[in-house]
Amino acid sequence: MPTLTIPPPLPGSERRFQPFVAFVNSRGWKTEFVQIKWEGPQPSFGRRSVIDQVGAQTAGKIVLGFSLGALYSHLGALKAKHLILGSISPFFLEDDDEPDRWMISYREGNQATPVDLLVGAREDAQMHRRAESLRDFYTQCTYTAVPDTDHELWHPNYLAAVGKCLDRLC
Repeated sequence: MPTLTIPPPLPGSERRFQPFVAFVNSRGWKTEFVQIKWEGPQPSFGRRSVIDQVGAQTAGKIVLGFSLGALYSHLGALKAKHLILGSISPFFLEDDDEPDRWMISYREGNQATPVDLLVGAREDAQMHRRAESLRDFYTQCTYTAVPDTDHELWHPNYLAAVGKCLDRLC
């Protein structure tokens, strides 16, 4: 049974992700969460502490990050086998219209990692700009604008898109 590794976007996310975990398990996958030592206010703008904890726990693994978890995965899971990045938060150095952001470029990810990139079709323009720039950054990338979906991993269309990724990766 393959394992999907999930960096949580915020403290306590493991509880909120239980319906998603049940969905992943129903597809024949196990799940594990990256163990994060959360320090200070979150998101931890200006600090790499969360990002730096992701690398060792995701090396050689299939990793799914959603929202801030996608940002942590993109920047931290540099030796992952495969990434599924869902609705990546636009908090990079290049997102100058975002008042709160890391002063880290999205180009600090590993361009050679195979990626499935998802974004809700009804998310705002900034989310789409960031997702499209990452689509163009990665050399092995599939890109899906999930129909009729906002920033909601539990939406049936989003789950279906993730399910297609998992089925392909089995």
